[in-house]
Amino acid sequence: MSVLGFLLAFSEHLDSQLPENRRHSSRVANISLAIANYLNLSEKSKYDLAISALLHDAGNGNKNHNNNNNHKEISDHALKSSLFLSDIPFLERASTIIKYHHFPWNLGKGEFYQDEKIPIESQILNLAEHIDESYDKSKYILKEKNKIIKKIKEKGEKIFNPDVLNAFYDLSQKESFWFEINYDDITPQNFSCDIKLDIDSFLLLSKAIARIVDYRSKIQVRHSRNVANIASFLAGNLGFNDEKIKRIRISGYLHDIGKVALSSEILLKDDKLTRREIEYIKVHPFKTFVTLKKSVPFEDIIIWSSYHHEKLNGKGYPFRLKGNEIPTEARVVAIADIYSALLEDRPYRKGISEARAINYMRKLAREGYIDKEIFGVLYENREELKSVIRL
Repeated sequence: MSVLGFLLAFSEHLDSQLPENRRHSSRVANISLAIANYLNLSEKSKYDLAISALLHDAGNGNKNHNNNNNHKEISDHALKSSLFLSDIPFLERASTIIKYHHFPWNLGKGEFYQDEKIPIESQILNLAEHIDESYDKSKYILKEKNKIIKKIKEKGEKIFNPDVLNAFYDLSQKESFWFEINYDDITPQNFSCDIKLDIDSFLLLSKAIARIVDYRSKIQVRHSRNVANIASFLAGNLGFNDEKIKRIRISGYLHDIGKVALSSEILLKDDKLTRREIEYIKVHPFKTFVTLKKSVPFEDIIIWSSYHHEKLNGKGYPFRLKGNEIPTEARVVAIADIYSALLEDRPYRKGISEARAINYMRKLAREGYIDKEIFGVLYENREELKSVIRL
């Protein structure tokens, strides 16, 4: 499977929490690649830059974009975004690029940080983000062109590498540069160096995505990782082979990937949700399904991730499946999701005790909502299960 293809699909959600930020990462990627092409960077540099642009705001939480932190050497959200990727060998370069993407040029003093040379890709990404944040998206782009150029010139070499600046100034004279900003023409096919993942590498990437999902959701600091741990623990005790356990773990990591597209105002609400808000939140497993369907070639992982709110009696959502329509592996993820959610604090309630959670799930099993056998495995191994849950 393609790393870039997966991250293209995921980044759409990262930009969706705030309407004013929609497609921000995609536009930043387009601007960055236009400048990189002008500067004749290598294909690998452009590939790393594209990935960095798609994930540069992963650590930006639920806040609006701003560049007021350029006076800092390394901005908080750039460092957080970088750390999400830092232990993935094939994204190590992207992690470094993101780390320094708000590092100011400072009239040449910003060429190095301590003994580390700031990547040219970081400097391109810095300018690209400023360009995208310098105009009104509701207006025709050519009407905004002069305003953008003026804002960039005002900051000049205090913030931006002069070589990168001059590349932008030359490109800005072409209407095509401005038109291409809003086109979705970045694909894995553009890069012969695109990384192809096997299941073990995908497991590593999915864990990083889970950290981003949990951070962006705020309400569930470790939820996705707990679900992955519980689900793989149950799968092992059900006698599944190692390959299937890996796939179930990945499904746990990715089950809430659709949640990062939801409004943070509703996700963080500290009061009981209205009926309309509950209906709104029900879209998240479907968004998980759509995102994975676009980018993941493993049909089983798509299904197991997306069915975590389905119930055996047909009273789940969003597909209203029942009985044998729900695979055993998806039932495992669903039970892991419920158990983890019950134990965790949420804005509108404190987490409940293990005993109360077990009693509640016993009731769900008795009433046909969840699988009795899988619940039985959870119950019989509840003491050992404590070692894989972090609240």
